[in-house]
Amino acid sequence: MANCNSARSPTPGLRSAPSLRELRRNYMINELPVLQETNPFDGSEQFDPLNEENVNGHSFDLVAPYEGDGAPLHSLERQADLMFSSEHMLSILTRPRYLASFRDFLAQERPRSIATLTYYLNARKALKAIQYANALVRLSVDVPTAGIEMAEQPIGPTLNTALEDRVQSTLDALTAEELPAFITSTCINITSKVVEERVRGTLPDKFQGTADALAEVFCLTDPSRPDNPIIFASGEFHRTTQYGMDYVLGRNCRFLQGPKTNPNSTRRIREAIQAGRHHSELFLNYRRDGSPFMNLLQCAPLCDSQGKVRYFIGAQIDVSGLAMEGAQMDSLQHLQAQKGVQKEHEQSPPSETSAKKQPNDKKSEFQELGELLSPRELQNVHENGGNLFQPIIDHETNRRLWLPDHEDEEKDPDAQMKAMNLGNPTNSLTGVYKHYLLVRPYPSLRILFTSPSLQIPGMLQSSFISRIGDVGPKRDHILHALMAGRSVTARIKWVTRFNVEGRNRWIHCTPLVAHNGQVGVWMVVVIDDDEEHFVRWKGNWPT
Repeated sequence: MANCNSARSPTPGLRSAPSLRELRRNYMINELPVLQETNPFDGSEQFDPLNEENVNGHSFDLVAPYEGDGAPLHSLERQADLMFSSEHMLSILTRPRYLASFRDFLAQERPRSIATLTYYLNARKALKAIQYANALVRLSVDVPTAGIEMAEQPIGPTLNTALEDRVQSTLDALTAEELPAFITSTCINITSKVVEERVRGTLPDKFQGTADALAEVFCLTDPSRPDNPIIFASGEFHRTTQYGMDYVLGRNCRFLQGPKTNPNSTRRIREAIQAGRHHSELFLNYRRDGSPFMNLLQCAPLCDSQGKVRYFIGAQIDVSGLAMEGAQMDSLQHLQAQKGVQKEHEQSPPSETSAKKQPNDKKSEFQELGELLSPRELQNVHENGGNLFQPIIDHETNRRLWLPDHEDEEKDPDAQMKAMNLGNPTNSLTGVYKHYLLVRPYPSLRILFTSPSLQIPGMLQSSFISRIGDVGPKRDHILHALMAGRSVTARIKWVTRFNVEGRNRWIHCTPLVAHNGQVGVWMVVVIDDDEEHFVRWKGNWPT
């Protein structure tokens, strides 16, 4: 990929010739995109050939026989199951810090779903109240007491299967719809910073040369044709999916689906396209060789000057490595750690010492109920709790501090909903792809479609080159790259009729190619140049 701002050439050093394994390992470390994961079987001894002298009798074994149970799931498939599971949803809903982040996300991005979350918490609170009542019956009411004639049969627990079904169905709804959106939003925030760093040329040294596929995997579909087929695709789209141009063009993207692709994900994408609106989704896709990859997909409609949807642009990022590391979600990493401890405990033989080391995380029924009480309810307990068991104490001088006084949600569950501006969903891509242009190939180079953020009067059908305020070698370099059909990245002065001096912006231009090998359209990602741009890195990922 051409870059107008810097050119790097390796400095050779004196060293012995590397081995084939070392070359292969260095290639994987230095060339694979940072968001992806390497081959987990590289260097595995299970595929080393057996020498005939080490084989007893007349064996037909070429490698050590497999002793596992059937065909195991790919590690990424297992991680996807865990990531989008009800266990992960419960991990979020039962811990205050995780729940606060989840609720903030719903309030900002999906306010209509606040009612579902409120319903679940209230229904779960009612169920926990019944379980606490059953604990009281079990621990005290059903216990024989002097002077009280007891029935032959104990009272036993009270059951409410209808309430249990409602709690479970609401949890399933949150898991199916809100959890994927929450994870997708988290990954968009992370990958946006990585892509911005890559386009600006400010990735940390250890990541240089490892992110060449970022901001490069695009395809264009035509919804006016039967089954909304792909008509143009970038070179990196073919390299990422392993499907050649002759197979991809003219087909719907569903050929990337596989055995563990979530049907809810494909349904949401299909519904968004039918409605002509933007959609982002994180889900499992499969390459041509059958290997899975975690695909962060964003698709948006491209509308003409009359507002009619003409095409859909799809932007993809392989985030398999990010997913395997827990997507920087504490809730998922906590669940992974729990699974690891549980697996280790199951595999190790039980002993008195190990049993003593196992922490007792079992909560009492009252503790589980108390975690669901609102601040107003807790304040009421604090002021009046225990009055029948001890004299009333004046708490005026020792009052706990609570959150600001609001109406209880259970009294008016729609109060917060009414106060929110629900707004209309945007039809733009999000994150780093918020600003983009679709430009006709050379020699026209006219701007055909834009993201809503760049759709100002006079932009459509104007010359893309005229928007570049820089003159001289930089502009010539960009023009020559567009003539040759090469990807190009540059920091330019972006000129409009409202800003003739131009503002500093980065552009990254990627060609989408037709079946005959010619450039069909240019996807131009535009990134604001923030002079105070600074990103902190934690391990492999920006924060």
